[in-house]
Amino acid sequence: MKQLDLGLTGKARIWKDENFNYPWNFRPIYPAVDERRETINNHAKSGSLSKKQVMLERLVPLGARFLYGCLGAIFEPNNSDKLVLNVVISTELEREVNFSLATSLDVVRVGIPEEYANSVFIGAKSKLQEPAISDIFGSGEVYFKWGTFGEIGSSRAFFHDLACAVIEVMVREKVRANYPITPPFKEFPFYRSLYATPLKLREYGALRYRQRTISKATR
Repeated sequence: MKQLDLGLTGKARIWKDENFNYPWNFRPIYPAVDERRETINNHAKSGSLSKKQVMLERLVPLGARFLYGCLGAIFEPNNSDKLVLNVVISTELEREVNFSLATSLDVVRVGIPEEYANSVFIGAKSKLQEPAISDIFGSGEVYFKWGTFGEIGSSRAFFHDLACAVIEVMVREKVRANYPITPPFKEFPFYRSLYATPLKLREYGALRYRQRTISKATR
């Protein structure tokens, strides 16, 4: 696990091809109450990606508010000639996490509840449908089955972006300079937040806050 202290732009943790353990060996796993599953490519060929697992945790301070989320997935190649996306759904009342980046700010719980699972699915699907990324993955299954969320700091929009970022981190070592991936890695919100100024982060957070408020008002 690599932990990044980004000063005014917050903190991040990144796990790649290792046990997804928080401090004190706490694992962000949860019992499944449902699962969303869809075949993204029915004619997938062998890709260049071997078994890969990635988890990202991000805390972004925004003045009196903040953004928080943690999301992890694993890709397992196979010979099915299909690329399949799975998102494992939890309840909203799973056990609390005491060692997250947002512990002092929020009540953080294990899981990907239904409120965020659809956004995770849409975000990951949008990246997996890009031809360049789909070709790198090839035949196999992507499982999103690790995560934590905050009762205050999490939002559908932020989990959508985390899902896209997880997929991009999985393939980034395989991407060539001329691959038509949209948007480029450093332009994607997760990466932009690693390098952005506090002003840009406040603008980004305000947009996500408005989107979340509008979404809740229309339920």
